[in-house]
Amino acid sequence: MPASQHSHVDLFRAIHEFDPEADLFRELLRPWIDEEREWLTAFAQQASPAPIAIEDSWRLYALSRINQVLLLAFQKGTHDSWEGPALTLSDYLAFMTGMGCQVVEEAAYSPFFHEIVEVVDADGTLPRKDCIDLARVDWPALMLGSMMFSRAGVAVSCIPGMLQPEIATSSTLYWAHRRKFRPTADLANGWGSNSQWRTQLRRDYIVGDKLLFNADGKYDLNHRALQPLEDELTRSERIELLTHGCFVNCTKPHDDLSPYGDRVLLPRDFQ
Repeated sequence: MPASQHSHVDLFRAIHEFDPEADLFRELLRPWIDEEREWLTAFAQQASPAPIAIEDSWRLYALSRINQVLLLAFQKGTHDSWEGPALTLSDYLAFMTGMGCQVVEEAAYSPFFHEIVEVVDADGTLPRKDCIDLARVDWPALMLGSMMFSRAGVAVSCIPGMLQPEIATSSTLYWAHRRKFRPTADLANGWGSNSQWRTQLRRDYIVGDKLLFNADGKYDLNHRALQPLEDELTRSERIELLTHGCFVNCTKPHDDLSPYGDRVLLPRDFQ
């Protein structure tokens, strides 16, 4: 395991073992910021959909696992037995932005920027026709340059038929390792304590007025003639799964799928 990656794993494990009565940010996270700031800042400045070194992808994936553990502090649910770290949102943001991530506040719902945590009623007023509206933001989106690093966790509202609330909030979330509120699936699942860290990060990018989902995927869903894979999903179902990371309308079985090879380029204003 590369030295930089080893330090990520050390931090990951230290967070789990840290005394919940102590100050996680000041005693553990803040001293670690300088370890990553220079590298992440340089990566953000050069971020592009072009292939990156495998060691860099592993390093980013390890950081994403740390991020997902920290985000447990802002989640509710029963899919994870651990309460999560004792961390305030301001300390979380100080840690992530201190290393070079940028907070992005996107007013209109987009599966590129937002991960659905909950579907709520529209408080007596119907959302805009054919739109999914943001009702609440539990944690913000973070980017590294033009690359999405961590989507915002949001509650949404919409007119009936735009999405299926039960499916949108409880189907398996792919490219994710840990959530309190829903099942997850990740390419690192099932590997050993060391080999799991040799997992590539999924990379999504803003490319001009378009959004690129899973830049390293080998199956381009923009080709309409693309045949279904062994999962027997249609092209539109594969796009739904790829862009949202989960099903939001599809009623087919949502576990034990393999969407990791798909990619697609879509207009920025799609929903």
